[in-house]
Amino acid sequence: MFDERLLRVATDGGTSVLVGSADSGAVPACCRGIAVSTDATLARATVYVPVATSRDVIANAATSKKLAVMITRVVEHVGIQLKGTVEAIRLAGDDEGPFVRRRLQEFAEVVDEIGLPRRIFMSVNHWPAFAVEIAVEEVFDQTPGPRAGSSVK
Repeated sequence: MFDERLLRVATDGGTSVLVGSADSGAVPACCRGIAVSTDATLARATVYVPVATSRDVIANAATSKKLAVMITRVVEHVGIQLKGTVEAIRLAGDDEGPFVRRRLQEFAEVVDEIGLPRRIFMSVNHWPAFAVEIAVEEVFDQTPGPRAGSSVK
């Protein structure tokens, strides 16, 4: 079982999502994700990344089949990293749009609390989006402190 604070980061909204991949030469690429969908076991996850800003990440993930997802509750500064194997990359369906927009709105409310006006963050490119489905193989606590970087799965 996962530490409740880490599980909350992975399953709740209001989080910052960054997605990383690397090309065949191990050159990294990163983009902002908008939403993550997972369950309490953290065995599988779907991360949503904007089509407009994820070209290199998606190209690398399609080739390497590997992806890293960093999810952070910025006010509490609690973070978790999921690493896994890409099982599918597809355009997110219209039925997934409300979930992606809700997650964007929840994070916009959080950053508004710390000084970035909600209206500015709501202008972040988020749709259309790719849905990247991964089998999660590793989970790391990325919260600053003595357990930072430690494996929790």
